[in-house]
Amino acid sequence: MEFIDFRLLWDGRVGRPDLVSFFSISVPQASLDLAKYRELAPQNTVYDGTQRTYLATESFVPLFTRFSAEGYLGRLLAIEAGMLEPNSTFLGWRPPVSVVRDPSREVDPTVLRSILVAIREHRTVLANYQSMTSPDLKSRKITPHAIAFDGSRWHVRSYCHTHNDFRDFVLARISQVSMDERSQVDGSEDSEWNREIEVVIAPHPELSATQKRAIEFDFGMEEGRLVLRTREALLFYLLRHLGLLPKSTQGVLTDQVVLENKKDLESFFTKHQITSG
Repeated sequence: MEFIDFRLLWDGRVGRPDLVSFFSISVPQASLDLAKYRELAPQNTVYDGTQRTYLATESFVPLFTRFSAEGYLGRLLAIEAGMLEPNSTFLGWRPPVSVVRDPSREVDPTVLRSILVAIREHRTVLANYQSMTSPDLKSRKITPHAIAFDGSRWHVRSYCHTHNDFRDFVLARISQVSMDERSQVDGSEDSEWNREIEVVIAPHPELSATQKRAIEFDFGMEEGRLVLRTREALLFYLLRHLGLLPKSTQGVLTDQVVLENKKDLESFFTKHQITSG
């Protein structure tokens, strides 16, 4: 029923061949399923004899599918980014899609599996970790209790037994994990993880009224402002993602990469009047 509902909502149509192909069922069974849906929502469909398919009516109201643009676009993103196989979602017809891919390194699935076991069983692990401050891999004794995504990379939030504090470890920088003893460390003791902070953003005051209005639409602001809530442990990543970190941020490597082929892209910068410095 949800499949029929989804296809009618986003494709505007659904037919027996769609159900037969997706669920590997017989044509008679597909007919029964469509009849059942029409019984539940007779106002949602009309049969088109020419196309031999059911079309969504103008009064269509989804019964089982949340009417969410984010849900639809998220499926498109997951397929284009290779996170989902096309036939693993209810999507039928798809528009041409392109995604700006983040160049982050893939997480070792065996590492992730061990981290998840450690979180679930409250275990300490020994992890080989490549930090930004050491030229060599170092073994770290950590007790993970959560994972987080910063917009481009996955982190594991852990108690570090070397530094005796809670901190983030980039999952892609962990190359090996071995399970250690059970830990008495409790994630509820991680105050930065458990404390939520409000971040209020607004259009830049130097923008024109039209530009401010466009920004308000982009971010879904109300009355010229948007309140974002985030864990204190993730505040740095949120501000970096929004480009709001102070330029004088000290003790943190905020600029981690440079554009090496800047000269090759000068024509692009010139065309779009972008300062490439």
